[in-house]
Amino acid sequence: MNSQRWLAYFQNNRLNRVEPQWHLPCPDEVPMRKKLARSLSHFELGESGEGRFLLKQARQYAEAANDPAYFEALALFIQEEQEHGRLLRELVKRFDGNLTHRHWTHSVFRLLRRAFGLDFEIQVLVIAELVGTAYYRLLHLRGRDPALDQACALVLRDEAKHIEFHCDRLAMLHRELLPCERALWCWQFQALFLGAARAAWLDHAECLLALGATRHEFLREARKECIAFLRKLCSADQPIGIPAPHRECAEEAGAL
Repeated sequence: MNSQRWLAYFQNNRLNRVEPQWHLPCPDEVPMRKKLARSLSHFELGESGEGRFLLKQARQYAEAANDPAYFEALALFIQEEQEHGRLLRELVKRFDGNLTHRHWTHSVFRLLRRAFGLDFEIQVLVIAELVGTAYYRLLHLRGRDPALDQACALVLRDEAKHIEFHCDRLAMLHRELLPCERALWCWQFQALFLGAARAAWLDHAECLLALGATRHEFLREARKECIAFLRKLCSADQPIGIPAPHRECAEEAGAL
């Protein structure tokens, strides 16, 4: 994993960020605004964390692996997620909503993240970002508000790189696994992903349905993101000198 390259990316990505045009009029009617505000406030919970537990584990790993750039890059990743939280707070405010300070999906997500150490927490973060990408893409496609459209475009751009960043880390770990261990990892990843996608639909269905999206459309978008991630992980986790990639992850992805 080229941690120095990722550190440079996150440092550069902080510069010259375009702010959504919050001053533009909001075309949505009051009932639609309320649904958007409620949905966005739940996502804001997950984007605004300080990441203390994650950073503590990452610091221990970086010291042991002599890779301080990874810790610094991960800290900037968390700051970028917090920036997404700021954008979401602005959107909630724009739609005349109130921030949510506690929700069961956030509580379950936080418990899972802290269950089995750094690598498992990275995995859970990836799953959240895959599901979140499907959610933001539907808002981007279906929303009728220019500021919402611009904010979702910013988040989607960042999330694509976040997933790639974590993929590099997980691919490094997969190089040390036997083929059967990779297959088991893919199975448990998919199981967690499917549970997260369905929980997200339950939480955000009212908003997405009001925008014209369907359950099938949301789950299809989320599954596409998961399949693309697993295929990329499979192609990236091969050490130099192995001519043909193992296909466990790609085969598991096709089973989704």
